[in-house]
Amino acid sequence: RGRGSGYRRSPCDMKIAVEGCCHGELDKIYAAMKHLERKEGVKIDLLICCGDFQAVRNLDDLECMSVPDKYKALGTFYKYYSGEVLAPYPTLFIGGNHEASNYLWELYYGGFVAPNVYYLGHSGVINFGDLRIGGLSGVFQAHNYLKGNHERPPYRNNQVKSAYHVREFEVMKLKLIGEPLDVFLSHDWPTNIAKKGDTNTLLKKKPFLKSEIAD
Repeated sequence: RGRGSGYRRSPCDMKIAVEGCCHGELDKIYAAMKHLERKEGVKIDLLICCGDFQAVRNLDDLECMSVPDKYKALGTFYKYYSGEVLAPYPTLFIGGNHEASNYLWELYYGGFVAPNVYYLGHSGVINFGDLRIGGLSGVFQAHNYLKGNHERPPYRNNQVKSAYHVREFEVMKLKLIGEPLDVFLSHDWPTNIAKKGDTNTLLKKKPFLKSEIAD
């Protein structure tokens, strides 16, 4: 919620849950949060999802998501979109590389994809209480970075992939922000983050990441 909404808890008082990739499993994520609240005796104020949210409303949206057919599943987001279920926590997310890009394009500047579930847009900043949160959706691919967003559904050829590639325009908008941020979200890894842990074990499990780590 914004500063004018009445939600005024300071950042040091907040309990924030952070999810890496959501993959459309909102029911499981919210259930895990409720379990954690009972176990730890706390109240969670906000859920942040760092991409691959998969705001899939229907079967048509699945055709606009870049994943192998065996991973095309409706998930549980549609229940929150239809109003069948209300998200029990304020939920904030950015886009990743496995999204219903057609739906997120409708909210290019950000907005509610369902009651209590807010998309930060291709790039954007919001205030939640006294916490200032910014984010950049998508993943970097050098060959599309300097291009515009030309993709429109129905996506043809490789557009279902290029639709989620970061554009320089989004980065430049964020660079113009003058007020400091408390939190910044991205789906791409921070530079050299993989070298801060057990890199060898990571590459054994996911050898395809070798080139990204080298960069």
